[in-house]
Amino acid sequence: MPRPMQAGAERMGVMFMGGISAEMAPAPRCREHQILHGRLRADTKVYVDVTRRLESCKQDEFEMTYAAAKSARQAFLNARKALALHIFEHKCER
Repeated sequence: MPRPMQAGAERMGVMFMGGISAEMAPAPRCREHQILHGRLRADTKVYVDVTRRLESCKQDEFEMTYAAAKSARQAFLNARKALALHIFEHKCER
């Protein structure tokens, strides 16, 4: 026999699962979203670190450091795009 709160909620079309409303239950975590978000964080850190190195590198190291910064920027942009596309397609929050 449902408890009084459950009975009222069931009349309103809310299903209960183990005492928690199905409407209020948190969405399951999306593993792919977590992976893409982690990749974005890592690529952001690499990009920030290499751009900081640009400020203090010696003249003879500049070209190599600049190329690394361009590569890190592209990786960051790709990771950001992949996460945004995943969120758009899957409508997941995390």
